[in-house]
Amino acid sequence: MASSTETDTDPAGYPTGRLGYDQGRSIGIQLAALVGFVLVWWAGALVTPQNLLPQPPAVLEVLVADVSSGLVFELTVQSLRHYVPGLLVGSAFGMAVGVLVGWSETVDLSVGTVASILRPVPPLAWIPFAIIWFGLNDSGAAFIIGIVAFWINYYNAESGVRGVDQQLLEVGQSLGTKTDLGLIRRVVLPSALPDLFTGFRTAAGQAWMVMVAAELLGVPGIGKHLWDAANFLQMQVVIAYMLVIGVLFLASDRLIKLLEARMLAWR
Repeated sequence: MASSTETDTDPAGYPTGRLGYDQGRSIGIQLAALVGFVLVWWAGALVTPQNLLPQPPAVLEVLVADVSSGLVFELTVQSLRHYVPGLLVGSAFGMAVGVLVGWSETVDLSVGTVASILRPVPPLAWIPFAIIWFGLNDSGAAFIIGIVAFWINYYNAESGVRGVDQQLLEVGQSLGTKTDLGLIRRVVLPSALPDLFTGFRTAAGQAWMVMVAAELLGVPGIGKHLWDAANFLQMQVVIAYMLVIGVLFLASDRLIKLLEARMLAWR
């Protein structure tokens, strides 16, 4: 029987046969879904006042104009100044605390109890503290984004550590790894890495949504521009920058997926 690799790729490494068909079918379905979405949107806009739901050409006109003028890129850079630090710092702290809580019963009883009290507090409830502690600037917006990233990574890291196979820990100990730090570094973290990446990807997506609310502080960026447009009922601008946020999310999610595939290639 011929192996699957003989029919999956040609000598140059390009997909052929069933694999190529599946990939083409997936792309076709995605394109059809996008076209269907635009057609439904357009049909709805035809029977709706333009100040409530603008038609796709009006949104496209805004995008073309703002891309040509460089405004889209300027606003994106402004948003990234608080999105990236908030996501990275919040995720790092969340992973670290989650690993400790998942590993140590003592830490779980202490930190876990406090976490269960603070977790239900909405991120936007921290806005007054962001203003008082950091001011109306990038640091304040990054603080709000960091809170969201912290909790998502915290619970995914905790779950990942608790899910480590006990037999792996026993093998690590039998091979000479006796300390907690050694077991965490050599056994627990590699085993929990898929959960850590899942948490980070989820946090990255949630952070884009919270970023819009965080920029209500008056911090310049895509979110503030979107809110300013909404105040003047410029709905074509609102939808245009909603699409920009969607594209940025897809780009960031793709980058994280590529990093995950590289770091988990050993699986």
